[in-house]
Amino acid sequence: MPFKSSQSRVNVPVVEMTPMIDIVFLLIIFFMVAAQFAQQAKVELSLPEEIGEQKVPEQASMLIININIDGDIILDETKGVIALDELRLQLKSLDQGGLLWEDVTIRADRNASTKALNNVLSLLSKHGLKATKIATEIP
Repeated sequence: MPFKSSQSRVNVPVVEMTPMIDIVFLLIIFFMVAAQFAQQAKVELSLPEEIGEQKVPEQASMLIININIDGDIILDETKGVIALDELRLQLKSLDQGGLLWEDVTIRADRNASTKALNNVLSLLSKHGLKATKIATEIP
């Protein structure tokens, strides 16, 4: 018959914190890099002054179309100027995922030609987007 010892041993599980700290640092780095890419998508434009809707969007737009003063279309500052046909291809690829009008924001320079804006809006209309967000500055 085995005898019980007068002292019972308590096993305390050891929790390793090192992997959790590594994951937290990786997440911080990821979000910092993602925020930098979001800032690079903005091109310096002189937006039209209009009061517009004061509601802050819940999520960022999936596609930001910039139209500069020369009427050039810029999707991303790093890619540079694109043609209307390239924008059409981009819209086709995004259309596969169910592109909604809330997903598109147009940032047009206030001194840009309206012809470029009309071309972009008609292209969006052909893809089923009857409305979109147009960025403005508050006067």
